[in-house]
Amino acid sequence: MLHGRCHILKDWPAWDYSVHEDKAQIDRQNRAMTYPFTFKINKAAGTARFSSSTDLPFYETTLDHCTCYDFADRGLPCKHIYRLAHELGVIEIVKRKSGYAVGAVKAQREEILASGADIDAHPEQVKRIEKAKDKKCAPISIDVENKSAIFGGSGKEPYVTTVDSCTCRDYFARRLPCKHIYRLRMELGLMSGEPDDKK
Repeated sequence: MLHGRCHILKDWPAWDYSVHEDKAQIDRQNRAMTYPFTFKINKAAGTARFSSSTDLPFYETTLDHCTCYDFADRGLPCKHIYRLAHELGVIEIVKRKSGYAVGAVKAQREEILASGADIDAHPEQVKRIEKAKDKKCAPISIDVENKSAIFGGSGKEPYVTTVDSCTCRDYFARRLPCKHIYRLRMELGLMSGEPDDKK
């Protein structure tokens, strides 16, 4: 599956895949393959040491953390993390035309809305329903009275979810139910299906 320029080859649980679709992240994916840094990969440990152009002698990088200033400031994958993931075979960073993400998301949304009244039956939504069942998608807390929940996010801030909205990137881009919305609906008994960890 493709998210941003990341063709996901292996499970990468450190990040919600929708994070990679943000334009700022796509820019970092591009720089991961074009920036003239040097690096040494430790494949057994899944780590790397990248050269630095700052006062730090080098950056220590894993698939979910980097000592560079960009990661410290944003808490999201930097170019070093993306390059490490590429070198470890977790992702392949593919070439795409600039601006493709917005157009693709818009086209997908229109297709889903045009598919009929039951958008939950669309293959793209079914994927999200299946992801919602995974134990990794369990909410941190649920407010049953207000029909809302808090989910762990890929950045510093958690996602605030109601039965028809969410602060995650997937909902922000598509304005269609994301996995968090589906999981909350399941937890509240508002839709058929049950989380895998509760069967």
